[in-house]
Amino acid sequence: MPNERFLQDVGLNAYEAAVYLSLLKLGVSEASAIYRDAEVPYGKIYSVLESLAGKGFVEVQASRPKKYRAVDPEISLDAIFERRKAEVEREIAVLKGSIEEAKQVLKAIPNQKRKDEIFWTTAITESEIKKFAVSVYSEVKKSVCIIPPVFGVYIVFHALPEITKAIDRGVHIRLLASPRFKALTSILSNQEEEVLEKMKKSLDIRLVQNFYSCFGIVDDTIVVLFQPHPIDRDRVLSVVKIRDTGFAKNLKEEFELLWNTGEKLDLQEELERTENPGSFYLRKSPFEIN
Repeated sequence: MPNERFLQDVGLNAYEAAVYLSLLKLGVSEASAIYRDAEVPYGKIYSVLESLAGKGFVEVQASRPKKYRAVDPEISLDAIFERRKAEVEREIAVLKGSIEEAKQVLKAIPNQKRKDEIFWTTAITESEIKKFAVSVYSEVKKSVCIIPPVFGVYIVFHALPEITKAIDRGVHIRLLASPRFKALTSILSNQEEEVLEKMKKSLDIRLVQNFYSCFGIVDDTIVVLFQPHPIDRDRVLSVVKIRDTGFAKNLKEEFELLWNTGEKLDLQEELERTENPGSFYLRKSPFEIN
């Protein structure tokens, strides 16, 4: 029965659900009437009623014989929600404590990595690239310097919650972009005022007309390379993340040269000039394949 399924979804077993539904229908009743209507074995009816009373679904009159009454569903279901909520909160608190303890223990493990160690990973599909973006901004500690491709606007949109958290941690973000990347303002204009204020204060943007590669440098140790599609440069082909301090240093020097030639973008003024914030979403996604 659908009603029994709903009750089982909130934590009652099959017998408990059947008995509670019978009591709602019968009103105040004795166990002998309840077990027949609910089709529950007589040998189990008292333990089922006792369990329901303990969960707040049934009230018991201590007479001879005992009588039972179903608690109003509004009250019983709200009560079970609050109990489950409290249980989950306690579990989360315990889990959080365990995680913090594990972090401290694992951080203490000696790291034998070499200074010249290089490690790289690649993302090709849309979902992988989005995960890449989220991981970059969730891991960054100090700074991000990035020259994004035009299709990077969509990546920014997906990673915006993590970008906001990074800004809250004091991460300095510098974005050097083509004038076509101004479409970013269409995304930002649809965000909450609190997010907008953070972006206006903490996102440093400059525009340059010509550059030949798209990359990012994270904490001066990680390089992110964006590979556009060879036929349609507004579509992403892959993204590579490379942990290489030397490579990051060289690209940082190139970034600084371009940065010094860039024209500062006033995000506040650009947002005010945005006439149709929603129009950006009508464009074809750069992840689409013809």
